[in-house]
Order: sequence, then C-alpha cells, then structure tokens
Amino acid sequence: MNIRYLEAFLTISEEGSISKAATRLGLTQPAVSRHVKELEKSLNTTLFIRSHEGMTLTETGQFFYNDVQPTWHELQSKLDSFTPKKAVRLGVAPFISSTYLPQTLTYEDSKMDIMCTRTQDNCFEFIPMLKKGDIDAAIFEDYPHHDGFYSTLVKHDEYQVALAEDHPLANFKELSLEQCFSYPQIVPPKTSRFYQMWQALREKNGWRRKDIQSLPHRSLFHSLKQNHAIAIIPKLMVEPPWNQHFLFKRLSNCPFTRDLYLFTAKKSYLKPLQQSLVHTLQR
Repeated sequence: MNIRYLEAFLTISEEGSISKAATRLGLTQPAVSRHVKELEKSLNTTLFIRSHEGMTLTETGQFFYNDVQPTWHELQSKLDSFTPKKAVRLGVAPFISSTYLPQTLTYEDSKMDIMCTRTQDNCFEFIPMLKKGDIDAAIFEDYPHHDGFYSTLVKHDEYQVALAEDHPLANFKELSLEQCFSYPQIVPPKTSRFYQMWQALREKNGWRRKDIQSLPHRSLFHSLKQNHAIAIIPKLMVEPPWNQHFLFKRLSNCPFTRDLYLFTAKKSYLKPLQQSLVHTLQR
C-alpha cells in the first residue's frame, strides 16, 4: 500500500472535503481523489460517502480511521524527530525584531528556525511579499483576516505612557489623556494603526498642540529625553534596555489596545509558528 494513499485518506477524514485536503497536502484535487480511489480499490471497500456537502466516512471508513490514525500519528512523531528544522522567513515591525526576536529564533517545540528577514513600520507592505513568496509569514497589527492567507491571534496588547525620569509628570502613578496632551508628544509613523486612532481622538477632543513628532518606533525613545516629550506606546515595548532609562505610567481610561495577528500562506506553518511566537511574546 502506498503511504500517500493513507495520508490522503486521513487528511480527507479530518478536513471533510477533497479540496481542503488538497490544500493542506499541497496536492491537486484530482491527485488526492485518485489516491483515495486507489486505497478503496486495494481494500476492496468504500471508505467515504461522497456528496455536494463534502466527504463523510462510511461505517467501515470510520473503523479504519480509528484503527489507523493513532499509528499514523506515532509514525509522524518519530519521523519529525529526525527531520531538520524548517527555516521560516518572518516579517515583523522593527521594535519586535529588535526587542523580542534575534536574527534567528529557535523554539524546540515548533521544529522551526524563525528568521526575521524583513521589517516594516507599515505591516500592509508584507502582503505583496507574502504573495510573491519573499517571506513565509508576517505579524499584522489590528488586521485579523485577508483573502488567500491563514491567520491567528498571537498577542493582545495594551498601551502605557513613556517619559523621562525628570519629566514634570514623573511623580504621577497614573496619567490621563488630558495630561498627556499638555506636553510635546512623539508618535509612531502616520501609516501606523495607532497614529490613526490617536489622530481621531485628538480631533474629537480639540487638542491642537503642534509640537508633535512622528517617528519610527525604533527612533522614538532616543527623542523622548531630549524634548521633554511623552509617548503612548504598546506595553510590549516596555522592555530592557529602555526601561532602565525611562518611566512607564498607566494610562487611565485608555482607549487604545491592539491585537497582533500572524499571517501565512501555508496552513502547516500556522499552529507551530503561533506556538513559538506566543511563547516568545508573553515574556
């Protein structure tokens, strides 16, 4: 019996359709269909009930699946232990790559070497890179879905206020938005999701300060101390070495939150990459 026939059978059983199984296996639908027919021929039985709604196991097919699936899973686990780690090219925001992810991240449970090969302040620039295959995955901010890609949440993040130790607001335990807008501010690039939320709030409340700088995340901290400015930043950025030189204050009634999503065109990458990134970003 060809092992590919067995793999096709198990995948269709789990996905419920030939088209989904073909996508997961990286094969054409006719090839997957042919594998199942050959398996049924060799076993001299019908394993699936075929309908417009998909593929459903027959009683014999269900018995066969229950017997074979545990053995297949054990075989896959043993094969994986001998398989070299996959090199996965990841696109991320600059502050994530510089703070959390070294040039290559190895997380044992994922069997992957995750390499940060591209950084962009505007995550939407990763979409054409993913389509062309220049990168294998990317992290997007507050953008949960896009046609043609698999995606999943990897981090829910809140915001805090960053300021220098000698700033006039340094003695407050918690700051309000009104206090923040009373001082010069440094904000991320105008293409960022946060800038759009921040600008909408500013216009709604009529806060008209002009001493505002828009800078990339990686340059933000260098300007805080020089300008007696403040910055409202993701809590994820409250990490060494920056927190040795700055104070971070809770923002009362904070209207800002963000969700980070992992995108990839390869379904098989989604779960192991999610596990690796959640493990890394939760520290």
